[in-house]
Amino acid sequence: MHPRPRETKLIAKKNRILNEIFRSGRCSRFDLARRLNINATMVGNYVDGFLAEGILVEDKPVASGPGRVPVPLRLNPHHGCLLGVEFEALRARAVLCDFSGEVIEERQIPFHAGIQREEVITQIISLCKELIAAAQHPLISLGVAAPGQVDCEAGRILHYELLPDFSEVPLLERFQAEIDIPTFVEDNIRTVAFGELLRGNGQGSQNFLCLAARSGVGLGIVIDGKIHSGSYAMAGEAGHMVFPTPDGVKNMTELVSATGFVNLIRLLLKTKSTSPLRNELLAKGKHLSLRDIVEAAENGDDFFQHQLKELGSNLGLLTANLANLFAPEKIVLAGEVPNCSALVRQPMELTFRKYTLPQILKTIRLEDGALGEMAGAMGAAWMGFGRHLPEDEITVSHKIETAKTSS
Repeated sequence: MHPRPRETKLIAKKNRILNEIFRSGRCSRFDLARRLNINATMVGNYVDGFLAEGILVEDKPVASGPGRVPVPLRLNPHHGCLLGVEFEALRARAVLCDFSGEVIEERQIPFHAGIQREEVITQIISLCKELIAAAQHPLISLGVAAPGQVDCEAGRILHYELLPDFSEVPLLERFQAEIDIPTFVEDNIRTVAFGELLRGNGQGSQNFLCLAARSGVGLGIVIDGKIHSGSYAMAGEAGHMVFPTPDGVKNMTELVSATGFVNLIRLLLKTKSTSPLRNELLAKGKHLSLRDIVEAAENGDDFFQHQLKELGSNLGLLTANLANLFAPEKIVLAGEVPNCSALVRQPMELTFRKYTLPQILKTIRLEDGALGEMAGAMGAAWMGFGRHLPEDEITVSHKIETAKTSS
């Protein structure tokens, strides 16, 4: 039996109110009616119901001028918890948030070199279980932010080249078998972009890009204030953009990701290891890190200095191309690569300014992400609020049908 249209519209309106408060932090009845274009009396009735259910709480009114003093509303943080986990080739991160989206607890674990597929999944699920055990209120949603090419609807990783045997990974199925919480899978860079859109340096922007250069390279695209996923939810695969180099065509993952850059240095060291320092880094093998290379460069090794400058120039070319293609208000930079060293950041910005169209350069800004290394996990947790309380009628209708079928 299909839900009645009136029932669907009513639930969608109620959910819009709660999502608006989630986005803004606190809001008066008057502001809700104005922002959402909903009748003020209707908003008041809905809000009274939410207060009675304990979903909302009222703060003390703050006088800001003559006339009636508005009463701020906010979400009751104790109404439930939101869990988000995000992983890539080098590590996994997870956050537990209260119902208003404030972080209660966060954790991260590194992956050792050569880690295998089953161990990755087991460790991520165990990390989630630790935070679930720490929750003092009901778990409402679990968002899993996954790397590589992701079939979000099916909850599968189609392919991720930076971890061994990471093709056709039934991620959602594995989580649902061990954790009894409504769970969804999303592309990890889109969750980073969503986090920055909601409460980071993308807040208030209608059109911006979130470029993440870390173990891999990905792009979050925000158009008209919404995450753009593209056909089959495959938009943003910036790591697969290709550039010609003296050594042949290479993709951006090879050229500007931490993993790709370290692999390049490891290969070059086999022919350039003519000093004790270089021999020492070559001996690290799979344990060589971007931090090791930066420290060597800052200790005066001209070979590593040159390579970091090249890394910066390549990153600058990528950002310039993206700026010319999308003409966004800003490009928010995430991940460890853009800020690993001034030897990377300075040539990146010089190259960006050199190759970005003058008309675009006048209005665009490069900004670092405001949420730090936990941005993807936060975004995944916050996405769970909107999935639990969807604003569009089609999704609401599908949720009602699914709930009736399962009951």
